[in-house]
Amino acid sequence: MVGLNLFLWPMLVPMIIPLVYSMKYKRDALFEIGAIITALMLIVFLYWPLLTSNFLRSYTYVGTKVLLFVVLPLVALLSIKHNFSPLQGSNYGIQKKSMKKSMVWCILFLPFMFIVTGLIQYAYGITWSADLAAGIISFFEAFTEEFLFRGILFILLLRKTNMKIAYVTSLMSFLLMHPQNLLTIFTIGTLVQGILTLEIARRSQNIIGSCVLHGSNRFFTLVLLPLLL
Repeated sequence: MVGLNLFLWPMLVPMIIPLVYSMKYKRDALFEIGAIITALMLIVFLYWPLLTSNFLRSYTYVGTKVLLFVVLPLVALLSIKHNFSPLQGSNYGIQKKSMKKSMVWCILFLPFMFIVTGLIQYAYGITWSADLAAGIISFFEAFTEEFLFRGILFILLLRKTNMKIAYVTSLMSFLLMHPQNLLTIFTIGTLVQGILTLEIARRSQNIIGSCVLHGSNRFFTLVLLPLLL
């Protein structure tokens, strides 16, 4: 029997911010915020059982992230269909419009992200060999986290609350989704990545560049850094 491990629970805490804001200033947004909180709670409860089960076999990690970080939130939002179309990609920053702008900011920010990651890994010490397959899979899987944290918890939340609420909620939830990094040097890398991907999304209202930066940093860490250091 798979034990219950709720190690992702800290990422729920920042959702108190948009919840209180909507209750006080924008009750019309309570439907969507309630659906998002419900989805996050289910992620916390289901992540470990799915990750450690044989249900998805060798595709457990990728399958779990797609199901919980993309499909589940969409289902939760579809269940309310309040005053927007849950399947419209532009609600989450997935659109052709401003894609070029998103990629330009990604290219501008990427060198800084690589430098920060390289310095952190150099200080910590590389303990693994380059893994091309893992790097490629990790590059594309980065979309799942970007969809949730930048697409839903920033761009969608921005439309339901305001810039400060959406920015802080997205950044804090992303940081707390990595409890293993808290109080370690890796928190710096997570914080920088969270800010850079948020800035790409904020400046372009598009998460494509955020996905590429996130995925490229993973590829850099798993494939290129072990060859350089």
